[in-house]
Amino acid sequence: MPLRGSAFVIMWHDIAPDADAAYNLWHTKEHMPERIALPGFLRSRRGLNRALDRQIYFTLYECDDLGSTVSPEYQRSLNFPTEWTQKVAPQFRNFKRMSCETTFTKSSGVGGAIATFRADLPAGEGKAEASGSLTSAMEEIVNLPGITGVHIGVPRPDFTNGETTEVQIRPAMTEPDFGVVIVVESIGLAELTAEQPGIQATLARAGLTGIIAQPYDMAYMLDIATAA
Repeated sequence: MPLRGSAFVIMWHDIAPDADAAYNLWHTKEHMPERIALPGFLRSRRGLNRALDRQIYFTLYECDDLGSTVSPEYQRSLNFPTEWTQKVAPQFRNFKRMSCETTFTKSSGVGGAIATFRADLPAGEGKAEASGSLTSAMEEIVNLPGITGVHIGVPRPDFTNGETTEVQIRPAMTEPDFGVVIVVESIGLAELTAEQPGIQATLARAGLTGIIAQPYDMAYMLDIATAA
């Protein structure tokens, strides 16, 4: 199914090796339920791929709109993290978090694997213009064998980069910014990995450069219905 709402929060990271089990327990039992309980947070997904060289974890929160990512309730959770969060957050590594505006979303069902493609925009194109020109590429990708959905997110740092307690207790973000992120869903990680070169070629023909491709198994999903 298409992404819910008109915005999402997306993040990639690693975890200190001796904190991996603690992270998964915390994220499943406390953190994702805490986030889904916030106004405007509709569905969350965590991806995992231990074969990647870096950023083996991926998280996506689908939101009503960009306002949900700066709501008083969300800011309160960021500024007053739980005791468990205070123990886990310093263990994050290679962390990148961004609020994005959803400019295209098309999907049938929920895929068993997700790949993200962070990229720079074509020279001279603005974010809105680039998103529009990518529509034909999205239609081409979604028709590939095994692909079940494609989505475009335009980064909105103005809804992302506030200083909060959680920001202070995590290691500083040093990952590069990006001009657009394409999220591709598939029936499985093997199928998605097989299609990855073709997807990257399609995005390159659309003018995107500096593409960072990262495929993940979907490890856990929670939405407002299942969390109730």
